[in-house]
Amino acid sequence: MIYLLLDIVQLSFMIIPILIICTAYKLIRKRFNYLFTEIIHMVFICYVFILIYIVWFSMPVAFEYITINVIPFHTIAGYVTEIFAGDLSIKIIASNLLGNVLLTMPMGIYLYFNRISLRTTTAAAILVPIIIELGQLLLHYIGFATRSVDIDDIILNFAGMLIGYYLAKLCKFVKKSKYIG
Repeated sequence: MIYLLLDIVQLSFMIIPILIICTAYKLIRKRFNYLFTEIIHMVFICYVFILIYIVWFSMPVAFEYITINVIPFHTIAGYVTEIFAGDLSIKIIASNLLGNVLLTMPMGIYLYFNRISLRTTTAAAILVPIIIELGQLLLHYIGFATRSVDIDDIILNFAGMLIGYYLAKLCKFVKKSKYIG
């Protein structure tokens, strides 16, 4: 966990110049939105970089094989079985299952904030996890495998995006973005 945090700090040294360039570009072009909206956009850019790093580049160890699960709910059912058998701690299982849900919740919140329809959000909730898993598979084939490829991850990431969208919709403090005309 500490190594992941250190990696994210190092990643921020790449993200900060990008944010400065984006801000300068918007100021020069006079396309600067309300400050709160701009902050949300910049936080989202940071989130995307961190997401990409976590799902594709953290723990860069080349494995000889990669586990691929194409049976829906197989991994989830295995975790539930291991909970009742006492083979794995609830902490490990919760971090794996909830981690996949929490990973994409900010994206659902961001889509709601930007007035994206539920239909478009649902399409994104299908496509983004598929792209993540296909990227992991591609990285395996080029010799840079970092994660397993699992249909359950797609299901959990999908659920995370929709939960984020609906949580944002329920929360009165999440205002939809405003743009300067």
